[in-house]
Amino acid sequence: MSTTTHTDITDVILRQHADVAARLDAVAEASGRVRADEFEELAHLLDVHESAEEHVVYPALREFGPDGVRIADERTDEETAASQVLMTLKSLPVDSDEFQRLFLEFRTKVHGHAANEEATVLPMLSTRMDDETRTSMGDAFLDAQTDD
Repeated sequence: MSTTTHTDITDVILRQHADVAARLDAVAEASGRVRADEFEELAHLLDVHESAEEHVVYPALREFGPDGVRIADERTDEETAASQVLMTLKSLPVDSDEFQRLFLEFRTKVHGHAANEEATVLPMLSTRMDDETRTSMGDAFLDAQTDD
């Protein structure tokens, strides 16, 4: 099912990074059942966002040659590390001291990953792709997130 909105991929990613940042704050500030619900939403948002990047964005970057390959590999490595921490977090009670400690580390890593994407990935997409291609990628990115 298509959710085509004709939105530039860079705008989609920036908007979703803002959504992730807000969700990270909500988890950090909540407790009990509310924290568990917020964390579940955050985990889902990250899962679909990273999956769409792996299927749409990183293959495109790799087509830009060695710099694109390097950037895609660096961002993928960050995602892999964060996914491992996310799996551990999912196994912990959300009100435990261990969850709180690990979540603060995770939050810092996710913010760093988003900042790295905004500094390396988005400029590359903006300068090496025309508007039509970026819009097509934005549509494909959103569609990939609905193919659960």
